[in-house]
Amino acid sequence: MTTRAQWIEQTLRDALEPRYLEITDESTQHAGDRVESHFRVVVVSEQFDGLPLIRRHRLAQDPLKPAFEQGLHALALHTYSPAEWEQRLDAPVSPDCQGGGH
Repeated sequence: MTTRAQWIEQTLRDALEPRYLEITDESTQHAGDRVESHFRVVVVSEQFDGLPLIRRHRLAQDPLKPAFEQGLHALALHTYSPAEWEQRLDAPVSPDCQGGGH
């Protein structure tokens, strides 16, 4: 059986051909008893070159729509072009959950 994290990883690899991809399940940091509902995704792809943040996020989110329909609640997306990533080499840490049942 494939976990949601594995499915997200394969789906994003197929869609974005990333140079770097990191998927972290952060569900335990959020209120409620949801399993595999909150993920942090760091993706570096040439497809992001010259694109504004909103278009990058759409490129990453659109292939994942089936997961949202089946219980995925949130993605903390960090999208970088290869040149941007070479200067950063890390993404921001997700903030602590503020509650609200999510």
